[in-house]
Amino acid sequence: MKISRDLIKKFSNSISLNTDLSNYSWFNLGGPAEYFFKPKNESQLIEFLKSNRTNKLNLTILGAGSNTLIRDKGVKGVVLKLSPSFSQIKLIEKDIIQAGAATLDRKVSNFAKDNNIGNFEFLSCIPGSIGGAVIMNSGCYDNDISKILISIRAIDINQCVVREITRNEIEFYYRGTNLPKDLIITSVKLKGIVKPKKMIEKIQNELIEKKKILNLVK
Repeated sequence: MKISRDLIKKFSNSISLNTDLSNYSWFNLGGPAEYFFKPKNESQLIEFLKSNRTNKLNLTILGAGSNTLIRDKGVKGVVLKLSPSFSQIKLIEKDIIQAGAATLDRKVSNFAKDNNIGNFEFLSCIPGSIGGAVIMNSGCYDNDISKILISIRAIDINQCVVREITRNEIEFYYRGTNLPKDLIITSVKLKGIVKPKKMIEKIQNELIEKKKILNLVK
């Protein structure tokens, strides 16, 4: 198939054919992806999206796979999963964190704790990645992502450009947002409150134990 040859040649180090998606699901279920693409960085992702304007392959974005069921017959077109390079976290200011969209929620929570930033404790109880947490407005125990989000950095799939979208431009509701489906979040900026690490750790552990008890009850 000509499309296969063209894509493999251009993105040979980041794309594969008939990749078993069960390896990327927390349920260990699912068939193959016709194409499986893990971009190295934003530039390569934009280049791929521009190429796909011609190929017009169906695009499916896969996050951490924590709450994702993949059909046994697999997925036609391209399954896009952000590579580990989108999992970097850094401190911007004493109470502001920038995290790649593929960073696991609990890692963001732990990074915040290690840097004496509170209000991120609830993320330790949420499976998945921080990019998905924004889209789903993930939360628990009277907290959610909308309360700590400053902005997102995202790629517009149709225009193939990077956009910076502030929290005020996003409408949040219970377990969702009005963010369009033609965006791929690449990183987020989050703001917490400076607190002593011991206090943060205490709250974090209490929430984790509370979740364990609730799961046992269920």
